[in-house]
Amino acid sequence: MAYNIGNRKQVFVDWQLIEPGYGVRWGGERPTSWEMPHGLRLAVQPPRIDPQPLVQPDRPWESFINVYCTLFEDEGRYRLYYECHYLGEGDEPSDLRAMLAYAESTDGVNWVKPRVGTVSFQGSTDNNLVYALDVSLGRGAHGATVFKDPSAPPEQRYKLVHMGAVGGTGYVYGAVSPDGLRWTALKQPLISNYFSDTQTVVGFDPQKGRYVGYFRGWRGMEEANWWGRRSIAYAESERFESWPRPRILVTPDVHDNPDTDIYTNSYTPWPGTEGAHLLFPAFYQRALDVTEVHLMTSRDGLRWERPSRQPVIPAGGPGSGWEGGVYAGCGLVSIRPGEWSLPIGPKKHSHNQGLFAEGRSVPDRGYLCLATWREDGFIALEAPTEGQCTTAPLTFSGRELHLNLWTRFGGEVKVELADEACQTIPGHSFEDCDPISGDYLDHTVSWRGNTDLSAWVGKPLRLRLYLRRARLYAMQFV
Repeated sequence: MAYNIGNRKQVFVDWQLIEPGYGVRWGGERPTSWEMPHGLRLAVQPPRIDPQPLVQPDRPWESFINVYCTLFEDEGRYRLYYECHYLGEGDEPSDLRAMLAYAESTDGVNWVKPRVGTVSFQGSTDNNLVYALDVSLGRGAHGATVFKDPSAPPEQRYKLVHMGAVGGTGYVYGAVSPDGLRWTALKQPLISNYFSDTQTVVGFDPQKGRYVGYFRGWRGMEEANWWGRRSIAYAESERFESWPRPRILVTPDVHDNPDTDIYTNSYTPWPGTEGAHLLFPAFYQRALDVTEVHLMTSRDGLRWERPSRQPVIPAGGPGSGWEGGVYAGCGLVSIRPGEWSLPIGPKKHSHNQGLFAEGRSVPDRGYLCLATWREDGFIALEAPTEGQCTTAPLTFSGRELHLNLWTRFGGEVKVELADEACQTIPGHSFEDCDPISGDYLDHTVSWRGNTDLSAWVGKPLRLRLYLRRARLYAMQFV
């Protein structure tokens, strides 16, 4: 039995591909260990924060910009959809008056808010609003997420979802568009009597051939008649226009403090590979009234791991402008080669601070910026000092093994090939492997200068990985 990984990139969302070994092996004349992994950990990697705003409030309809946003690349341009709010004199903030605005860029650095001309704000369509007010049938656009649907006819190529409420009853609404600018609201809700008051993330999964959605769940509402704690819920549908009631998928667990909510989900497939998924949920600590972004990983989008209990993007310190917390939006894009960026929304105000006039005495008008990782750099197989492991049996296609890795000064990575029974393949031992040191997004492994592995295509093979002061982010047969 072997995992058939073909030529798909393998990333370290969990330990599944690593042989667990035995501290005391089966049989033998004396107790010995067998293929025990040691000196290694799965280490979540923090991003570089690019504080330059993508957008900030500078239009009359942008009294403040909320943290919910969607960013993706589309036919040579970057498209950013973001939630904004207008507050007239004496107005109190209301989620149900949210508006969806639009900006675009050719380089991901310089952003333009174009005149879209579809939504009437105070009698004029000279604005960058795309979904609000009359266009959204008065339902607002709170928590909206936009996605491009490859399965839809051209007139419905772009879709969005958002929350709304009528008479205190929550709904999830949808809209369709041929170009992402001119939207038609669907008259009937996607889900009735459901309160997903967060950024709901929906997309079309080509492998499943259906739509998948990540919603807010309220644990108490599922089990008793009270709200309880905010969680992540999930549903699938063959039709965008109609969804079953989402079911709780991810909740705070027994290792979290009892005041913990999972406020958003920020779901995205791991770019460039199959069988890897990411969440960047904002965890809300009610006692502190602060949110921080964590990282969760999955192979199927259903069973999720949280490899670190610490936030991957923490709140800032006093005076930072981030002291109220931070949220992740939706979408990973490559703006610079070898990097992936995620939109984030820092907050000066804590979650409930804006409910009080004295809390709003120092304004927090909001803005969006980027958190950036190296390609595949969200989590790494890491040896702080020295470590080694063996993979499960694998079958592959391709001629070479490529690695994405980084080593400290004096560190190295080496690979040994073994058969299914863990017998080292002659000419491909650690002693034969040419050591790899440095920083590489795509490095070809060689053994005394030889990179050709075509003789083992389709045959069960194990990789022994040796790391010294190193991180391995991804591996792929090419």
